[in-house]
Amino acid sequence: EKCQQQDEEKEVKEEKVKKTNEGQDEEEDGEREAWEEEQEVEELRAQVMHLLMELEETREVSQRHEDSFTEMQGQSVGERLASTNQAETFTRQIHRLQGTQLRSVQEEMHSVEEEKDRELDEMQEELRLAHEEVLLLQQAAEEVAAERENDIALLQEELCRMRAELQRLHATAQEYELEITTLRAEINCPPVFGLKNELAELQQRYDLSQRERAALEQQLQHCRTELQKLGSKTQVPLCMLQVRSVSPGGLSVFQLLVSPTCHLQSEPPVLSAPLIGLVVIVALIWCWWEELAS
Repeated sequence: EKCQQQDEEKEVKEEKVKKTNEGQDEEEDGEREAWEEEQEVEELRAQVMHLLMELEETREVSQRHEDSFTEMQGQSVGERLASTNQAETFTRQIHRLQGTQLRSVQEEMHSVEEEKDRELDEMQEELRLAHEEVLLLQQAAEEVAAERENDIALLQEELCRMRAELQRLHATAQEYELEITTLRAEINCPPVFGLKNELAELQQRYDLSQRERAALEQQLQHCRTELQKLGSKTQVPLCMLQVRSVSPGGLSVFQLLVSPTCHLQSEPPVLSAPLIGLVVIVALIWCWWEELAS
């Protein structure tokens, strides 16, 4: 029981201490709140005073701006009046100058238009003359081309004729070779009278064929030169002639080179010089032998 009483007394004391502490805390809280309220009031007063000072400064600045605006407005009115007077002056000057300058400009434009029309007429006339000259040159070029084509056709005909002549000479040469072969066979046989005369006749025929060949060679060389000249100007495929040396005897024969339009081929040698020389030598030996035998 004593312990319980002591415990109860302790609890009572603790409650009293708690109540005392709570009362002191409340008093301290109240004082703190009052002090904070006073501080807030002081801050508000300071802010109000600062705002009042800023308001006063703003009023002064506004007043200064208003004064400057009034002053600038008066200046702008004066400048507007001055500019109006200047514009009226410029307008009067323009009206005075329009009467003279406009007439001078119109006269100058009229003279320039006349000059341009005159130059245009001259250029059109020059263009017409140039066109006529071009037509004349084209006509002359066509005529020259036609003449060149005619010359080329004539030269080609001449070449074909010469080819036929060369073929005829080749046939004659073959006949001569056949006769020479026959004579060689006859020489190997018993003596035949009149061999010298036949050899002399063959030699004459051979010389005649050589002269004809030389004349044809000159004509072909001339035709080749003409065809080369015309071919270099008109770029037409032409026949070409070439002389080639064959055989140990040094005889010159013709090789006719043609384009596909002529269809010519190279000609074989006209005569074989070693063969003729061999026949002549054998005939001379045979005649000498006959003379010795007689």
